[in-house]
Amino acid sequence: MWNKKLNTNSRRTFTRKKFPALTSPLLLIGILFLGNSLFAHQPGNSSLVLEHQADSTLKGEFHVANVDVVSIDLMLEDTLIQTLGENAVFDKSVQGITNLPFLGIESDGASVTFTTLAPEQVTTEDGVHTMIPFTTGPVNIEAIRVTFNEYFRFDPQHTINIELELADESKVGIISQDHTNWKPAESAFEQFVVFTIEGVWHIWIGIDHILFLIALLLPSVLRLENGKWIPVLNFKAAFCNVLKVVTAFTIAHSVTLTLATLDIVTLPSKWVEAVIALSVVLAALNNIYPMVSDRVWAVALGFGFIHGFGFANVLADLELPTETLAIALFSFNIGVEIGQLAIVVAFFPIIFLLRKQAFYQPIKLRLGSALIGIIASLWIVDRVFELEFMPF
Repeated sequence: MWNKKLNTNSRRTFTRKKFPALTSPLLLIGILFLGNSLFAHQPGNSSLVLEHQADSTLKGEFHVANVDVVSIDLMLEDTLIQTLGENAVFDKSVQGITNLPFLGIESDGASVTFTTLAPEQVTTEDGVHTMIPFTTGPVNIEAIRVTFNEYFRFDPQHTINIELELADESKVGIISQDHTNWKPAESAFEQFVVFTIEGVWHIWIGIDHILFLIALLLPSVLRLENGKWIPVLNFKAAFCNVLKVVTAFTIAHSVTLTLATLDIVTLPSKWVEAVIALSVVLAALNNIYPMVSDRVWAVALGFGFIHGFGFANVLADLELPTETLAIALFSFNIGVEIGQLAIVVAFFPIIFLLRKQAFYQPIKLRLGSALIGIIASLWIVDRVFELEFMPF
């Protein structure tokens, strides 16, 4: 049960042994630097495991990367000061992370008391992380709810994987800033909804995936003639270009998402993220110096296989029982497609209407692609050397 594995190749991610221009360059820059909304697989990830005991109590473990422990303590200290004033004294031994002050467990609507034990430094093949064990009072497992309060201020995109181990099954879920409480899903439909939403959210915060898609869509309203981009004549031609790109990307990342989640094929996360950034660079460069024009879909297909491994990170963090895995894999992929379709639906009509404007090619296509390429180049350096200087 307690065999946790810290994957340091993908920043602050825990995994189990068994198994993320817009219309103008200025808008692109503005969205990228919002900071709290879009990340390129940089947010942290913690893990909470609960085991239901024969006496109706819970045995729990909270796992967190050591790199996050200091940040969380600073956040807790800041919260105390904001609540009690600047003269408040922060006692790390009482109010720090090792006492899990942000964790709430309820049963039948009432708070459940729990006692933390001495934290342990757990060493795995991927690194060292802090594990905080605890025990609770009796709970009604049919009416349990887990809540995390004041936890996401230090990393708004941080996620917490939850696993509740019962005698004959396991319940899993994910807590985030937008979903700060969790209760076990009762039906397959509830699980479907949970993982569909997670899929949508994952692509919406995966700025590298978004920029790759945008870089492929920018030339979809153009065609190459004598080495120059010119506007397509009608909506049908542009729509067919988009359909080919989206279909190819969907097929490719769906294949590797499935293979990675089932642990059939695995690749080092560090290099997966670096190659994803490289794919963004190459797609952007193709818009400036056209090398592939009528087969952009092939670029989407080829690099889509790598993006699928990136999508798989969320599901790979959970040891899903067979019956849940099938639902989670299917619904998460559906969510990714819904999120991707929403981006296309919002972006494509704008570039189609603007394709004949004099500023489209020099500003939106070339300058927008150059900005995308620069950002992705910085990602490559950041990810290969693990510098973590990129804010998103």
